[in-house]
Amino acid sequence: MRVTNKMLVTNSLSSLNRGLEQLEYLSGRLAAGKKLLVPSDDPIGTGNVLRMNRGLEETRQYAANTDYGIGMLTAADGALTDLTQILQRGRELAVYGANGTLPEDSLHALAKEVNELVDHAVQVANSTYAGSHIFGGQETTKPPYAMGDDGLDEDGHIAKVEYQGSLTSINIEVGPGSRLDINVPGSAVFQEAFEALIELRERLASGNTADISSGSIGKLDDAISEVLRFQAEVGAKSKRLEITKSRLEGLDINLQTLISKTEDIDVAEAIMQFKMQENAYRLALDTTARIIQPTLMDFLR
Repeated sequence: MRVTNKMLVTNSLSSLNRGLEQLEYLSGRLAAGKKLLVPSDDPIGTGNVLRMNRGLEETRQYAANTDYGIGMLTAADGALTDLTQILQRGRELAVYGANGTLPEDSLHALAKEVNELVDHAVQVANSTYAGSHIFGGQETTKPPYAMGDDGLDEDGHIAKVEYQGSLTSINIEVGPGSRLDINVPGSAVFQEAFEALIELRERLASGNTADISSGSIGKLDDAISEVLRFQAEVGAKSKRLEITKSRLEGLDINLQTLISKTEDIDVAEAIMQFKMQENAYRLALDTTARIIQPTLMDFLR
């Protein structure tokens, strides 16, 4: 087979181009820090990385939901603690008022303090977290206990409290197919408390000490027990979310580690491969120069 100068040049340039392409590929991997630049580099590995990235996104969304749920439940727990203190103070006033020897002025003074407790309880029922009303069920944009003129007596005191929120709780997704309620409709928590406090105020104002002793104290005890029950549920849900958050954080780290092992390069190995290819390319350049350089004129001197 006759080998011409054109054939030598063509074959040499083709080999040099392949070496240069390999150098470009290796330098691109080094610059990106990734060994999977295109799916063809490793189709199976690329598919695994895509699945793990989807899993990582889902995990982080679940973690964000969990953080919001913990915040909502923590706010609810604080509000229920306030309500318990309000009811306990109301019970103390009921015990004082049940004493039949108190003068009328003292009973009116107790009634005024109970009225302040009612106002405070309404404020607690309208508590918010991150701009959302905690005890409005799924109706989070408006206060669940917005008081109008029709709810006031002739003295301007709250005489009737009606729930205006939703009866359905908000729930969040904390895992595949796993959801958890993170708020409590106010009608389930506050209604009994409002009724007990308003009734106590009216009996104190009217001097009806007998009914305070036989009825109001017991109703306040029942209301306190009910609030404590809901508070225990809130605490249990908060604990569950904290455990879930810890698990999700661990899963996030594991997924990141797996993704890194699959798509990130071994820098030391990549540099070694690049240097080897660079040396091979330089050697190819030198060899090509030696092959192509001589001509017939070089031997006719």
